Amino acid sequence: MEVKKTKTKIGLNQLEDFQEKVDIYKTLFPDAIVLAAYLSLGGFTDEAGDFCLEHGIGVAERIKEL
Repeated sequence: MEVKKTKTKIGLNQLEDFQEKVDIYKTLFPDAIVLAAYLSLGGFTDEAGDFCLEHGIGVAERIKEL
């Protein structure tokens, strides 16, 4: 999981970097179950949202309080 506390939306470059980290982790730990998730309080650009859908990255823009 990667968490960014910014007021601006996360763009494609940040998510491509994140996906690269996920891929490296999967290579290093092939038996591990990897669930990629990205929390951005500033939201996501449309392009970044599409990238997440294409790569199976879970997204959130807020933390729900109980």
